[in-house]
Amino acid sequence: MLQLIRDRSQGLVVGVIVFFICLTFALFGVQQYLDARGAVVVAEVNGEEIGLGEYQRAFQQIRQRAQAMLGESFDSGQWSGEQAKMSTLDYVVNEKLLGQVVDKSNIRASDAQIANYIRTSPQFSTDGEFSEVLYGQLVRRLGFSTVGFEHQVRKDLVVNQLRAGIGATAFVTSEELHRIEQFRQQSRDVGFAILGIESFRQDSPPSATELDTYFQEHLEDYRVEERVALAYLDLSIESMMAEVVVTEDYLKTYYETNRAGYTKQEQRNANHILIKVAKDAGAQEIENALNKAKELRDSAEKGSEFETLARENSEDIGSKMDGGETGFFGRDVMAPEFEAAVFAMSEGDISAPVRTEFGFHIIRLKAISPGGVKSFSEARSDVQSSYRREQAEALFFEQAEQLSDLAYEHPESLEIAADTLSLAIKSTELVGRGELSDLFSDRVMQAAFEPEILIEGLNSEPIDVTNSRIVVIRIAEHRPTSVPEIDTIIESVTKDLADDRARDAIRVHGELLVERLNNGEDLDAVITAEELRWERVDGATRDSSKLNRAILRTAFRSKPGAADRSAYYGVPIGMGDFGIVGISNAKVPTAKELSISDISQLRREVSAERTAGNWLDFMDLLKSDSKIESFPDRL
Repeated sequence: MLQLIRDRSQGLVVGVIVFFICLTFALFGVQQYLDARGAVVVAEVNGEEIGLGEYQRAFQQIRQRAQAMLGESFDSGQWSGEQAKMSTLDYVVNEKLLGQVVDKSNIRASDAQIANYIRTSPQFSTDGEFSEVLYGQLVRRLGFSTVGFEHQVRKDLVVNQLRAGIGATAFVTSEELHRIEQFRQQSRDVGFAILGIESFRQDSPPSATELDTYFQEHLEDYRVEERVALAYLDLSIESMMAEVVVTEDYLKTYYETNRAGYTKQEQRNANHILIKVAKDAGAQEIENALNKAKELRDSAEKGSEFETLARENSEDIGSKMDGGETGFFGRDVMAPEFEAAVFAMSEGDISAPVRTEFGFHIIRLKAISPGGVKSFSEARSDVQSSYRREQAEALFFEQAEQLSDLAYEHPESLEIAADTLSLAIKSTELVGRGELSDLFSDRVMQAAFEPEILIEGLNSEPIDVTNSRIVVIRIAEHRPTSVPEIDTIIESVTKDLADDRARDAIRVHGELLVERLNNGEDLDAVITAEELRWERVDGATRDSSKLNRAILRTAFRSKPGAADRSAYYGVPIGMGDFGIVGISNAKVPTAKELSISDISQLRREVSAERTAGNWLDFMDLLKSDSKIESFPDRL
């Protein structure tokens, strides 16, 4: 068709075609064509559409937030798969649903609330003060404009109001807590014996027919996974840093250019004596602690050695043996009240009692390490490292672009790219998917099994392994998944058949012993006859370290014997052994015997769990009552 148009492009045919194209634009407008991509709908929530553009903005913002939070550990490969796309689609659908709910419920957040939230967020503060510059930098790093971020904060605040309301419906009664804690703290007497699997192995080897039958029944257990060997080019900033030429003149010039970046913060070293006071202490307790602190300060002022006073009186376990010494520290490290006092003192001063959340402190300023610009000799190591990285980064981005072009222009070989960029072609052994992910990243593994790379044998595009390393790969060898011939794995099949038979035999024998014991046969007689060793752990709890985990689980998941009798159960252990477990004397603590701190901790755990559960139930109910259509094929 296209060739026909070209052949007849002179004359009446082309005139008619151009006429119809112009007519179409005249009737429908150019804008409809320009807006066609933006009209793609990826989901509908109660008749309200979510466009592809909205989804993509959410995807990029979530990705940028993850990158800002994870830094060097961020793996861009994890964001190229279906799971990331579907998770983002669920997120935007949930956001749309919640937006509809808060609008319908008339939940609002005022401008004052938004401003207060932003100005009091510690991540936007420097030295305790809100920083407009820092705020702008962090917001842009998260992928927002300031207006967009404030809009998102407004949405988050109203959703949090809704979440708080749902969370308030979660409660747990004291009776429930006591029952749960009694259940958790119960104890049982547990006895056990272990039958070893080696005693149940058959002496005679299986026949060829038995082996073949077993192999045919378990073919998939012997399937060898698909494997590939890669040839690849590896480009990284770290490897380039070692190749950067460094001279003293280069470093000094770099230092002078970036002098402002080599400042050191003023640090101070202090000794302190802590007299602990709880936050909720009573007036008398506070007064007693304050008086003791004043007495110690008076002693120090009168000439008593401060370090000795600290060793004998301080309640700060971490520093008392060192005479209360903190070591050098800068700002934003210590409790605010402690820090304010230290940085207001002169060397050798002893403070009046300073109260923090920990109690009262008597502080002596021991030494000051002034701040300011580091000299070249002090900063040389940092200067060299920064210079090398800066030069390597520039070369890296230049060569990464070249590598991309060369790999694309010469898709059937890595040699031209390697020769042009003076890179060595590296290789791997035959490896499976998991090994490939460990060697590089999930994204490299996924790329290796793409049809154009695996089947057509083309180069990959440059793939991020980390933020500072890329690779271009191609398949050097491919071995499809297969089931080997039995003759090549006969030893493995023989062992597996023997193991299966031994496990069956030990289970049958063990269950027979359990049945005999539950029918009233004497335990000592049965154990002696079987040449087993019976061991006991009386008063075992759910976290007992004296019992094998499988035996412990069985002991607390099974019904104990009545009165002074034991109930017996069987349980497979490890790679084939079998345990016989006897349970008796279950004891449940009374409500009075329970620890108040345990109950308080349990209340927090249960409340948090139920709050989260209520929110998930609310979202599920919201979705079930809504009309939601998703179109993941359009992403």
